[in-house]
Amino acid sequence: MNPKISIIVPVYKVEEYLHKCIESILSQTFKDFELILIDDGSPDNCGRICDEYAKKDSRVIVIHKKNGGLAAARNAGLDIALGDYIGFVDSDDWIESDMYELLYNLCIENDCDISNISSIIYFKDRIKENGSHPLIVHEKWEAMRAMLEGELYDEVVWTKLIKRTLLEDTRFPEGMVYEDTAFTYKVIHKSKRVCSIGAPKYHYIKREESIMDSAKKNIRIDAVLIYDEMFKFMEKYYPNLTSLVSLKLANSALVIMNDISGHDDFSKYKKYFKTVTKILNSYYSTLMRLNEFPRNVKILLTASKCHPIFYKLLINLILRRLQV
Repeated sequence: MNPKISIIVPVYKVEEYLHKCIESILSQTFKDFELILIDDGSPDNCGRICDEYAKKDSRVIVIHKKNGGLAAARNAGLDIALGDYIGFVDSDDWIESDMYELLYNLCIENDCDISNISSIIYFKDRIKENGSHPLIVHEKWEAMRAMLEGELYDEVVWTKLIKRTLLEDTRFPEGMVYEDTAFTYKVIHKSKRVCSIGAPKYHYIKREESIMDSAKKNIRIDAVLIYDEMFKFMEKYYPNLTSLVSLKLANSALVIMNDISGHDDFSKYKKYFKTVTKILNSYYSTLMRLNEFPRNVKILLTASKCHPIFYKLLINLILRRLQV
């Protein structure tokens, strides 16, 4: 008989965190699950640690594969998962012992395809507890709005339990960061009902060497590309939500353009700069109608619309004045 839940954990260079992560999953009060550990070509002892747990607990399944990144590892897990519901845990995090019991019961008792809990995020110098609200059940269109607003829950998959039938032809985009952003809205679109409760059951470690932080240091434009795709999707299926997406796109684009404008080696990222400004400019009319943007931001948008180099000159002038 297939398990009720499949828990997918990509593993790569997390030797010091891995035991705590796996132990927190194996000690769940909900017992009917399989734990799929994907050793994504980890160069340390992670692969051996995973194999040791598989020998001790029949619920543990290990996949050893060539390194392909977080999305590819999760997809490898999805390809073999047998559970009625799918959960995701990052291998440097840990979870409360009743997390999956709560998530599963939320789905069953409220006839929902997706359930959400909240999290505690551990930064280097502070701890942030997210969410504290009673049970809320949303129809699909309400859930899509809630995800975009990000107050009750957002696009991350590790706070969610998802019905496997929603994922039959949906996978994470490989070779990109912000893969959760590109994934979750498509899954919500396939759902009927989504429920959420503000119970902080997931412990997320914010590491400086994480993939997301590396993307910021190396300047990636994936977020803009993903929000551009998302806008077209919302325009087709949820036209009343397009303003929320365009706002996210613009914020992401402006951050990237600022980073590139002030970079010591502008020529290295010039192609990215042109791509991002071209996408941003295509939303100019939409963005200028948004009340969320103050006048100075709209001036920057107008500068970009006139010519990308005007934006670079203007933002560098602003940055120099701020440093005085």
